[in-house]
Amino acid sequence: MIELVQQENLAIGSKEAVDSLLKKETVKALVVSDSHGNPRILQSIVSNFGSRCDVMCFCGDGILDLVETLEMGFFDKNFGEKIPPVVYFVRGNGDNSTSTIFTDQRIPIIVPEFQEIEFAGKKLFLTHGHRYNVYYGNKTLKDEAIQRGMDLVWYGHTHVPNSMRSHVTREGRNDFLGILNPGSCAQARGGMPNTFAIVDVHSEEEKNICQYYRISWDRYGEPIYSEMPTPRGEIKLF
Repeated sequence: MIELVQQENLAIGSKEAVDSLLKKETVKALVVSDSHGNPRILQSIVSNFGSRCDVMCFCGDGILDLVETLEMGFFDKNFGEKIPPVVYFVRGNGDNSTSTIFTDQRIPIIVPEFQEIEFAGKKLFLTHGHRYNVYYGNKTLKDEAIQRGMDLVWYGHTHVPNSMRSHVTREGRNDFLGILNPGSCAQARGGMPNTFAIVDVHSEEEKNICQYYRISWDRYGEPIYSEMPTPRGEIKLF
């Protein structure tokens, strides 16, 4: 079960769990964003998919939903076993810079603007995206990630899922930057369904796998999850 402590790198989880991600050849990541006050859907996603993942990355706008999910895991041990052992998260434009997890004690946490994460031999830039004009395309975000020496960049904010590989040149050699937005799990835009993604990050680029999931509801209001093709290409809303 996840240890509710914030490490120096601002991840939630035990130091052993955080350090173990560096040693893995493949890391399975649950990537979710923009729950916007709907903790129930976030908790359902975790309940159905969290136990198969090594880490959860939350791309902002719903930090209180994430906090409530972590609190639920403390009081409901069966649910707690389904939360990935490490959780990274960033602040969206609708989130505060600090929060508190309430268990049998108060656990204050810092909600960072961005995270630079390393696992499975890859460097990941995690951000919400609102500082990088992502409604108008990925150029500014891409340039920032390249300048920071990242291999991957995951973001939210647009509420529209998309995934693309961008060619970059590093130290005179051709390389790729993987850009991914999981979409919104609660308030989709652009004619898309509510979505999230599970990504297998592998030390070898060609072995990376991304699977998106569509969220719909049955007649009783219970969520239904189905695989969907990966949305490709750059998204411009304006």
